[in-house]
Amino acid sequence: MGLKEFIHEYLSMSRYIALGTLDGILAVMGVTLTASGVAGIGGVEIENYLIGLTGLSGGIALALSNAFGSFIGERAEETRTMRELEKKMIMEKGSLNDTIIHQQAKRRIYMSMFTHGFSSFLGAFVPTIPFFLIKDRITATILTILLSMMALVILGVYLGIISRENIFKTSIEIVAIGLLITFISIFLGGSH
Repeated sequence: MGLKEFIHEYLSMSRYIALGTLDGILAVMGVTLTASGVAGIGGVEIENYLIGLTGLSGGIALALSNAFGSFIGERAEETRTMRELEKKMIMEKGSLNDTIIHQQAKRRIYMSMFTHGFSSFLGAFVPTIPFFLIKDRITATILTILLSMMALVILGVYLGIISRENIFKTSIEIVAIGLLITFISIFLGGSH
């Protein structure tokens, strides 16, 4: 498979791009904001890059979890579909193994795994970048929220275009989820 074909297949898996990116941004934003809040009230000076690393390590774990979760789920679905096809064609179980149908199913499985995991990984960087670049924790926290909300708006526009729905409505829904997670994370980080 060439690079152009790979990129086309990656972009055609819009649900995994959306799920992964949303997971990466929201989960890592939550972890990062909570860690920042805890660092602020803990009375101990913690370097911002350590807060960023905390969020990014959560993002890497999330990306791997999403990738392998997609692999397991898609493999089960593709196998079920092949078994049902064999049954309809009055074939023995496993007859479609090592056929073009099986090869195409494997390709879809691995692409979903890569797309979901990689999108989660990319999304995880958005909320952590300020903590790697800015020394002041409050400024980094505010920028994390702003960058995350901007990324969620872009994701909302992307989903609105893909689904052919109202771009504004889709963006508002996603940003509302982001704001809810922001408030919960700030509350959890500051309530200790």
